[in-house]
Amino acid sequence: MATTEDLHTGNGVDVLYSFTFPYIKESHIKVSVGGINTTAYTLANATTVQFNSPPSGAIRIYRDTNIDSVSSEFFAGSSIRAQDLNDNYTQTLYAAQESKDS
Repeated sequence: MATTEDLHTGNGVDVLYSFTFPYIKESHIKVSVGGINTTAYTLANATTVQFNSPPSGAIRIYRDTNIDSVSSEFFAGSSIRAQDLNDNYTQTLYAAQESKDS
């Protein structure tokens, strides 16, 4: 089973919390504290969330892949790059995994 979220318990001291799931864009990373979504964080690196202030309570770091538009669009007569195809399939895979987990 694919991992689409990581759960932590904030102790009111630590501001760095890691996560283990892959993602396409940083904007697909979402965070909630105590069940309420927050934007009071940045990414310290590719797999670590850094809160602006130390949280207390339940922390959920999860992936929410955008499915409103495809990663790459193809046009008649143009070249199709393998990376663009892979990105579209990855987007579909991640959306299916997230749907299954919810």
